[in-house]
Amino acid sequence: MKDQYDTIIYVGKAKNLKQRVRTYFQKNNQHSKKVLRMIFNIHDFEIIQVDTELDALLLECQLIQKYHPLYNHQMNHTLQYSYVTISASGIELSNSMSDYSLGPFRQYKKIPVVSQILSEIYQMPWVNHITMHTLVKQLPEMHDIPMTQRLEEITTFFQGSEPFALDWMTKRIVRLSEQLHFELAQTLMEQLELLQSFFSQTQELYHFSQQEELIFSLPLTATMKKYYQVSFGQIIHTSVLSSNECFQPIPPQSTPLLLTKTTIDPVVILMYYMKKTSKKG
Repeated sequence: MKDQYDTIIYVGKAKNLKQRVRTYFQKNNQHSKKVLRMIFNIHDFEIIQVDTELDALLLECQLIQKYHPLYNHQMNHTLQYSYVTISASGIELSNSMSDYSLGPFRQYKKIPVVSQILSEIYQMPWVNHITMHTLVKQLPEMHDIPMTQRLEEITTFFQGSEPFALDWMTKRIVRLSEQLHFELAQTLMEQLELLQSFFSQTQELYHFSQQEELIFSLPLTATMKKYYQVSFGQIIHTSVLSSNECFQPIPPQSTPLLLTKTTIDPVVILMYYMKKTSKKG
């Protein structure tokens, strides 16, 4: 959708385009003020037809990242995705990638909370001394863990490779429950759920982006399919074939894709779409 200055103000997708557009212009008391402002500013439409829903999702992402339309929210905040650098002086968040940073992380709003929870689990030197006094009682054995190992375990958590932090947090919860500190134990349970969710998403993305080759197809008609060849999280080859034709893959990529603020969203879209379609199958 474009305004009177030919500026793209919204990018969307629909299986039934007429019905989707009609919903905007029918009187609807449920429209938010933002939607009403968008409708008021619509001057023109541009339509791009693609083969599949997956193609539409990826093109939508590409156009949003390119034009940053005013009325798109999702995938329009890639500049805010965070990188994390872990050292003996702290867990630092950054908007730019460095030689030692991890990421980028799409859950940029959760990063400060996750970093604080991990700092407390591992009793890092930058935790204030009052909190540290309580933490030592909950997990006294952490004192015997070398600082290099603690930093390594925090790093592997952010990499999505080893969930040691989840085990330590579980020990804290058990200790508090044994000491009848149920309210604090419940607070830590909520923190544990946050860590589990963050780690699971990070791990899933890491594993998907490390797979050298995946091939799948989506139906177009009763006799036609579109084949996709994926290597290290990116589509490298597609082909539309009839049921009696055989898909011919090309050589896969030789090295994994470097995840950046621009490349991570398409990888996530592809990963979750393949996951969704495999469940249906």
